[in-house]
Amino acid sequence: MDMTTSDPLVGATLDRRYFVESRIAGGGMATVYVAHDLRLDRRLALKVMHASLAQDPTFVQRFINEAHSVAKLSHPNVVQVFDQGEDRGHVFLAMEYVPGLTLREHLRSRGRLPTREALQVMAPVLAALGAAHQAGMIHRDVKPENVLITEDGRVKVADFGLARAVEQSQQGLTRTGTLMGTAAYLAPEQIEQGVADARTDVYSAGIMLYELLTGTQPHTGETPIAIAYQHVNEDVPRPSQYLPRLSQDVDDLVTKGTERDPRYRPSNAGQYLAKLLEVLGRMPERSEPAAGPMPPVGRPGAPGSSITAPELIAGGAGPGTENATMVVDMGAAPPPGDYGDGYDEEADDGLRRRRNLLLGIGGAIVAIVVFVAGWWLFFGRFEQVPDVTGSTLNSAREQVRTEGLVLVEAEERVYSDGIEAGRVARTEPAAEERMLPGEEVTAYVSLGPRVVEMPDLEGEDIVDALAELEDLGFGEDAVEQVDQDAEGVTPGEVISTEPAPGEEADREEGVTVTISRGIEVPPLVGQEQEEAERTLRQLDLNIEVVEQDSEEVEKGLVISQSPDSGRTVGAAGTITITVSTGPPGIEVPDVVGMNVNEARRALEEAGFKVKVERIAGGRTVVHQSHEDQAPEDTEITITATPGGIELPGIGGGEDDD
Repeated sequence: MDMTTSDPLVGATLDRRYFVESRIAGGGMATVYVAHDLRLDRRLALKVMHASLAQDPTFVQRFINEAHSVAKLSHPNVVQVFDQGEDRGHVFLAMEYVPGLTLREHLRSRGRLPTREALQVMAPVLAALGAAHQAGMIHRDVKPENVLITEDGRVKVADFGLARAVEQSQQGLTRTGTLMGTAAYLAPEQIEQGVADARTDVYSAGIMLYELLTGTQPHTGETPIAIAYQHVNEDVPRPSQYLPRLSQDVDDLVTKGTERDPRYRPSNAGQYLAKLLEVLGRMPERSEPAAGPMPPVGRPGAPGSSITAPELIAGGAGPGTENATMVVDMGAAPPPGDYGDGYDEEADDGLRRRRNLLLGIGGAIVAIVVFVAGWWLFFGRFEQVPDVTGSTLNSAREQVRTEGLVLVEAEERVYSDGIEAGRVARTEPAAEERMLPGEEVTAYVSLGPRVVEMPDLEGEDIVDALAELEDLGFGEDAVEQVDQDAEGVTPGEVISTEPAPGEEADREEGVTVTISRGIEVPPLVGQEQEEAERTLRQLDLNIEVVEQDSEEVEKGLVISQSPDSGRTVGAAGTITITVSTGPPGIEVPDVVGMNVNEARRALEEAGFKVKVERIAGGRTVVHQSHEDQAPEDTEITITATPGGIELPGIGGGEDDD
């Protein structure tokens, strides 16, 4: 059955950008299509989640979060994620299109790989995983199906983050589609505890190396549960049980990566890659042992499918090689049944000595590359976060920028006993930590100390007392006012405070101010200005008027007041009311000198009404009633005279509209 013609998505366009050309693969979680990016005019792969997953909002959100993280991972051996989206129920990833074949397909055609070739394939896989581990990401589903080999011999790892999104959404390894696809490569701690870290990826890589060497998986069974049980309770056998002449180094490499206790594995793929490159560097050109008993798998020796001669493009062997890029040549395969068994143990001693000398030189070069790559990856490429504690935001931003980093202000502000309000209290990451150039440093601005000494406010007018507390960092909601009758105390004056003067006052817990019963401020918002002023005068309160443009509040109405209604003020206290002046003015076009029709058109297009006054049938405007700004729909009067001659008495200034 033709998948392309039967698939409804073929020929559709997702997100008005990605035209689906054909379907190329399907799996338990998603279907992969070749698509054309109409916006950037390029081919890419479109991975569309199955409907059962796309309908789970928890999965979709986690999938989106993972996609954002994966998109930040830029490495030549990682399939790049370009975009993520959702269209008509289809949740998709737009990814780099990698024409070629999967490592699973390559393995099926070969049966198994010669030792050197197996190590050469695993090196770029570990380089990709090491880069992810360096960035704090875990793959969780390392297997040959997720390793792609391009037409020009590059090895790329795909599907970072997808397994985690499904795992968290389904919450369990026994759900259909989770265990089935990964049981052969799951680490014991994933099965027993449901936890994953860089060492679980190392375990899966070790299983994959075993399979490349022997052509079969170490644990097999009729059900995924049976396979998982073996991972937890049985050690992975040494590949030398199937390949008796396999070198001890390679045997140990598989055993080290597949330790059941994660404490005894390499802590990340970068360390595992370093061990692998050390083994590869010590191998003679043809060192493949004779194949022992093993079940026939696939089609050994398929022409044109051999992977040979790795070239280390960047990075090196040893710690820090997780950003190494590996390229492999797709050369001719050995003849059927020939896995390179021709290494002659009785070769000429002189040839062996020369070979050992070359290996020694190669080892020294590898060691130098390891040192340089390790220094650059762990020290040289990083920038140190400067100590900007106590600096203003502008100063801190400049200091951080000088180090090649970017400063962003946190939405949350924090209390700090030693840093005054408005200055940087701390950063994340902290000072002297190392970051990649261009990464963000988050600055937390100080609110000042949380606990301050309570001032002596007794006898002060409540308005002045509130202002003093505000200066100390107490917000309006942190001050509780209590009215109390008191003989001999002027209304509105502070009688006492809690805490008392000189005691510690917590800005989070707030303070209580007891005042002599004064005048309660009435609600004024929404009233006409004249009415509000009349109310305040009746209470013997002073009035301050502030005018403000407003598109929502009608002209002449009170927009806000200070203090708010319900507050108490002393006798002769001042109340500030903000009054609307109506919508903000619009720039009035200068139409003097235009003919009447042009002037009318210009004013109407600007949002005004127009009134024309002609003198002696005049057609040229010599005067307009408004010249600067006026509210929308204001009527502008224009006066026209013959020949544009201004007559006496015209132009008495701007009308008051």
